Amino acid sequence: MADARSQGLRARDTDRVDACALLDAARESGELTAAEHAERTAKAMSATTFGDLDEVLSDLQIPRNLVNSPVVRPNRRGPSTRWRVAAAIVVAAALLGAFAGCVSRTAAPKPALPDPTTGPGLASFVTAYKDHFGDTQADQVLLYPEYVLIERRQDPAAPRDAHIRYDGTFRSYGDVARSPGTDIFDLSALDIRKVAPLLAGAPQSVGVPNGRISHVQIARGADGNPVVSVYVADGSVSGWLAMTAKGEPMAVYPPS
Repeated sequence: MADARSQGLRARDTDRVDACALLDAARESGELTAAEHAERTAKAMSATTFGDLDEVLSDLQIPRNLVNSPVVRPNRRGPSTRWRVAAAIVVAAALLGAFAGCVSRTAAPKPALPDPTTGPGLASFVTAYKDHFGDTQADQVLLYPEYVLIERRQDPAAPRDAHIRYDGTFRSYGDVARSPGTDIFDLSALDIRKVAPLLAGAPQSVGVPNGRISHVQIARGADGNPVVSVYVADGSVSGWLAMTAKGEPMAVYPPS
């Protein structure tokens, strides 16, 4: 996939996200099993160089919408190509804070929302959240494969939280009663590089290897930091796990 001249070049976060998008596509097409996908995603998220990324991508077929990304084409690697972002690699554009500019320049159709229950999708959501609200504070976040539901405190004196849906655009859907006590937490406390492998490997971890993540809940933990709860289902069989904001497993609940 790459020549020797570019394999030693250090990868950026955007390159790691592109690699994860390729791995997600390979899982969906049947090229990778769930276990292989989880293992390779963990390696991609911790990759230092393009050579590291090439190791997990070299035997995969490349989707048409990612053939021009730097992780695929060595001649696009390096600072000179940083802003040549195709509309299809929306996650990379979001991380660079350039999504709106790229869309306006290319007049390309809006890409689908990256799955928020994956590491790259979660990173994209947190970036979009901060860009929209100017901070990363929330009372509760529920991530589904196609959208996100948010409870956010807008008036500290009010007994209710704003109820917001995100599917590429933030929309208010009224308000919801606020739970007693202190619920607010900061999404920036999430170490997404460490959380991502546990998201990818959740079906195996909870003992539902053929299952998929149905949703992910992020809420305030006892120490004030967010706790991430991942729910996996395969038909009527389900299990879930909880982890800290740093990706440290707290508990695993396999099917009973």
